[in-house]
Amino acid sequence: MRPVNMKKLNYKDEVAQRHRRALILKIAVMALGTIAVVAGLIYLLFFSRLFDIREVSFNGLDTMSSDEFRRKIDNTLNQKILKYLPRKNNIFFVNIRNFEKEFASAHPVFKSVNIQRKPLHGLVLNFLERKPAGVWCFTSTSSVQVSHCSYFDSDKVLWGQPARSSGFIFLTIEDQRRGTERKIDDEFFKPIMEVAKSMVGEIKSIVIQTDSFNEFRVYTTDYYIIFSADSDIQNQLDILKIFMNERNKDTQPTGGFHPQYIDLRIDGRVYYK
Repeated sequence: MRPVNMKKLNYKDEVAQRHRRALILKIAVMALGTIAVVAGLIYLLFFSRLFDIREVSFNGLDTMSSDEFRRKIDNTLNQKILKYLPRKNNIFFVNIRNFEKEFASAHPVFKSVNIQRKPLHGLVLNFLERKPAGVWCFTSTSSVQVSHCSYFDSDKVLWGQPARSSGFIFLTIEDQRRGTERKIDDEFFKPIMEVAKSMVGEIKSIVIQTDSFNEFRVYTTDYYIIFSADSDIQNQLDILKIFMNERNKDTQPTGGFHPQYIDLRIDGRVYYK
């Protein structure tokens, strides 16, 4: 048998135990440090009010009140994460893109919605409202003729329901065709807008009749003009201008030209009554 040095073995055991205790102490210190850091971050982000939202401002709201949007933001910010942590205490946790998409989709009147964070306690909501180019009215498919009217813009986007009790102050298009979908037709939109731009101040209303295939009527105070959406609109306007100048000269002594209607649907020709 070989002799064993017990003192040397005991010394090695003591060294190993000291290493284990040091390792355990190091792990404990790291764990406590991690807990302290996490607790500090939770306090900083949620309870210290260092990043809480205290101010919400609105820009660009001309036709709508800010109350609805303020309530929606407040309701979202007052929600709690995991039922305990108040989301409102941290401006960086607010998903502003969701607000932008929700507000824009719910209200077609907005051409764009942009929300910015204002360090360290504010949100700034910037709205760009659409500018109405006129009012487009659709005839319902029911047995009783009822018109449903909406504002529209240069992008053919429809929104709102303008009051009609005292008449519209915008260009009005009466689409009397009975369709199932309230949508502005491309084939009529561009020609109508071209006529409206050329005859600013002269138009009382524009009508697309029930049985209309490709024409529309432009009503002035004294008469109406029939245009073809299939023909060159500018050419029809040029012919109308020449015709009216000639007729007004010929009838000047008798008080001017006052027809019942003027028909421009045949290229290069004018019919009137």
